[in-house]
Amino acid sequence: MTQSGWRKPTPGLCKANGLAKDGEQLAVPKNQAMLALRRVAHVIGLKPGDLMLLETLAVFTKPCDWETGARPIVWPSNDYLIESTGYSLSAVKRHLRRLSEAGLIAYRDSSNGKRWGHRDKDGRIIEAYGFDLSPLAARTGEFEAQHAALQAERNQVKDLRRGITILRRTVAALLDSDPAGRADTFWRGIGPRYEELLAALRQGARDTAALSRLHQSFELLRDEAESALRKMAETPAEAASEAVEANRNPANMNPTGAVSAPHIRITNDIQSVNRNGMDHATETPVASEPPTGGMRASAAGATSGASRLERQPVRTPGELSIRSILYACPVFADMAHGIAGHINSWRDLVAVADRIRPIIGISEDAWAVAQRAMSREEAAAALALITDKYSDGVVSSPGGYLRGLALKAKNGELHLARSVFGRFQERQGASSGRDKLASHGRAAQPA
Repeated sequence: MTQSGWRKPTPGLCKANGLAKDGEQLAVPKNQAMLALRRVAHVIGLKPGDLMLLETLAVFTKPCDWETGARPIVWPSNDYLIESTGYSLSAVKRHLRRLSEAGLIAYRDSSNGKRWGHRDKDGRIIEAYGFDLSPLAARTGEFEAQHAALQAERNQVKDLRRGITILRRTVAALLDSDPAGRADTFWRGIGPRYEELLAALRQGARDTAALSRLHQSFELLRDEAESALRKMAETPAEAASEAVEANRNPANMNPTGAVSAPHIRITNDIQSVNRNGMDHATETPVASEPPTGGMRASAAGATSGASRLERQPVRTPGELSIRSILYACPVFADMAHGIAGHINSWRDLVAVADRIRPIIGISEDAWAVAQRAMSREEAAAALALITDKYSDGVVSSPGGYLRGLALKAKNGELHLARSVFGRFQERQGASSGRDKLASHGRAAQPA
């Protein structure tokens, strides 16, 4: 059979051609289309290399190419794509094929298979052959809806985790109460089930359905525990004894003394925050001290808490660790792991930041300015922060934002560690933690 030399059609290529026709009828700005894709890239199976190549292609388009009736067609040479991405020719072709099969670009081939194009004096395309990005415009609405659904699911997961934490601590408090401690039947009925739910929680339930089942189980267990305690009617003698004791010492407002007062831990250590999260559901015992009376113990605790807060150091960029950066910037972490695998050292972080830099549109000059104004490691941490903010739509110009941080660093006004820890708290939804820190004048401020 004689080979035609023409591109062999596949279902994916045919679908991409159909999407290109749909995209021609829409007016979608390039930035909006790329942002929508970036937010769901990991969900639709797009690799960092695919995204990098698509960003490189989009650089060649102009705003008028994304208007209704126009097509954003680009015609870069293979040599340019190899130089821009650092990939081999076979890798470039492989990524282009993946983008077309994913329905993000379409091929527009000339009669001789070469890429070329012409624009008029106003910059509009007259005739062009190469890569058509119209399918991306056609799918922008789909990607935005998908991102909204993901955000809704994340918020639901966050609410479920908060609810489970509250229920878990409530049941633990019921089990630690004096009536429950005196009743073996209560422990036999409630205690083992509580331990089973804790074990299930430690196994790492992450999806909405599993967390919802755990939430319902903890809620049912709490209701049963409260009902069981209500049925443990105290004897009249015990009730009278407790009433006499309360009248004798009216200042003792805490029923079990200051030992059982809520333990508030004020810390700047991100690892400590992580240990108090859902991933470590075990209860941490608090060393008890002899009760000295509710009012006096509370006043002493407040004084010692204030002195501990005064002794805590202010965060500096030097306090940042690779783990804290990757934990606070999950979008950057996903891209970094896709490019370089595991990040084991600051050198790895700097190297992968240099690879991600062109993907989010930061020029080599802006990168060099930032590295001169800060250290190379601080510049990499700043780029990680910018990547996540750019993905969330908070930052529209990553290059300009990085230059602004460099200027702050030059003037000694940059507080990078605060920004990273603040980002971590936003991710965790630690509103209660922020309120506690704010009440002591230690709320984290962005750089």
